[in-house]
Amino acid sequence: GAQGAKRLGIPGEEADGVLDGITFLRSGREGRPLQIGERVAVVGAGDTAMDCARTARRLGAAVTILYRRTIDQMPADREEVRAMLEEGVTVEELALPVRLRAKEGQLAGVVCTRMEYRGQRDAGGRKVPVAVEGSEYELPFDTLLLAVSQHAVLDFFDGPQPALTKGGCLACDPETLQTSLPG
Repeated sequence: GAQGAKRLGIPGEEADGVLDGITFLRSGREGRPLQIGERVAVVGAGDTAMDCARTARRLGAAVTILYRRTIDQMPADREEVRAMLEEGVTVEELALPVRLRAKEGQLAGVVCTRMEYRGQRDAGGRKVPVAVEGSEYELPFDTLLLAVSQHAVLDFFDGPQPALTKGGCLACDPETLQTSLPG
């Protein structure tokens, strides 16, 4: 599977307290959970984000999912969303993190821009959120778990590297499914 966590690419991600969701979940599963603060934000809306939120909640944190769309647009399994809400996780809908604020190197807050729907839909039929100009606001958090996507870790190739898609996956011929590497 895709084991490399993607980042948001926003200012402040280097702060202590910003963790990738895959590492957080793996550490917990292995019986050595990572230290998190009392106020945890999760960015993402897929099954990995739901798992991160529920795990952090079970560790005693107050957990909020920051999502640029609304709950009904979340790609996570509906049962996962229902269970996450039942466990007391809150969702900050229509919120797009744009930068992180740190105090002495430690995450202190997430600055978000408010999003809204204006009628556009993407190729998959989901509503397209648009940033509301001048709507930035900050929410205080000690820990930020990134669960926005993963990419394949392809460090096992010796010699020539295969061609990749924009998303970091192996590029394959659509007819033959052959990669750029012979054999």
